Amino acid sequence: MLFAQRIAITAVLIGSSLIIGSCAVDNIPEVQQIDGIALLEADPNWPAPMPEDWSWGQVLGVSVDNQDHIWVTHSAQVVEFDPDGNLLRTWGGPEAGPEWPSMLHGLFVDHNDYVWSAAREQHTIFKFTKDGEVVLTIGQMEEMGNSHDPYLLGRPAELYVDPDTNELYVADGYTNRRIIVYDAETGEYLRQWGAYGNEPDDDYQYPEEGTQLSQQFRLLHGITSSKDDLVYVADRTNSRVQVFNQDGTFVMEQRVSEGPSAAFSLAFSTDPDQHFLYVADGTAHRILILRRETLEVLGEVGSEGSGVGQLGRPHNIATDSKGNLYVAEANPGMRAQKFSFMGIGSF
Repeated sequence: MLFAQRIAITAVLIGSSLIIGSCAVDNIPEVQQIDGIALLEADPNWPAPMPEDWSWGQVLGVSVDNQDHIWVTHSAQVVEFDPDGNLLRTWGGPEAGPEWPSMLHGLFVDHNDYVWSAAREQHTIFKFTKDGEVVLTIGQMEEMGNSHDPYLLGRPAELYVDPDTNELYVADGYTNRRIIVYDAETGEYLRQWGAYGNEPDDDYQYPEEGTQLSQQFRLLHGITSSKDDLVYVADRTNSRVQVFNQDGTFVMEQRVSEGPSAAFSLAFSTDPDQHFLYVADGTAHRILILRRETLEVLGEVGSEGSGVGQLGRPHNIATDSKGNLYVAEANPGMRAQKFSFMGIGSF
């Protein structure tokens, strides 16, 4: 039975055994401090009731456009909702024909209203109009490249388009180990880098868990950029967030959990300084709340389950202009949820 549930925000104490952080340069974001933590409350009425014949598949991407419309990838379909959760349109999927991707992974609606997603298992990125017309592809269907190939991808995960430069940033990370950047208009290759701003190395042997910091990304999954032009990535299996300048210069990092695979996706609070960074932990079924300036973990929302406000493998997250958080749940959750921003609470 559906029920309204207030999701408590719990401050967590962070010791050196839990969080490992480092920084390399002086341009760590300077933001006005907020004394408290974001409060988020699950909305039991979002989305609105779906058609009777509707059946959710894995929801592997979510994005919010300039009108605060919420877009999700649902199996191989793209779905648009208005802010109240009313279904507006769907496109793609088997009805689009045999050449349509078998799965769409990650989603981003850019400042020019183009919809981006990745056919992860077919190593290709698509740029669509809002009606589903393909206007650009990057990569070759069914052809995988390594971490040094400029135009072939290796199971890309999430992506992001910078509104100031119109550059596409891709977490090319399920097989490859890099951030790769393209011109979002032409698809021209621009640059790339690996963990710590170094060259990606596909032959690197990962250290045993807990012995030393991995010098390469290990399933680079989430990527976004802040208003002050810093690139944030979720290095999933390494359970860490790394931050870079747009040229690939390493800024800082933080391991967000002792457990493995704790960093799936990233989103910012929508106050002017983007004080909070949200991190989806799809393994522990929660959303971590970090102080963006320091990457200190302040608290979390959600717990494993299928009730309102509980989570079943949160995979991708996004925020709207009012600070509300939207969560795309993969298997077993297989749904999209809204967490309303309720202001700032005390620890």
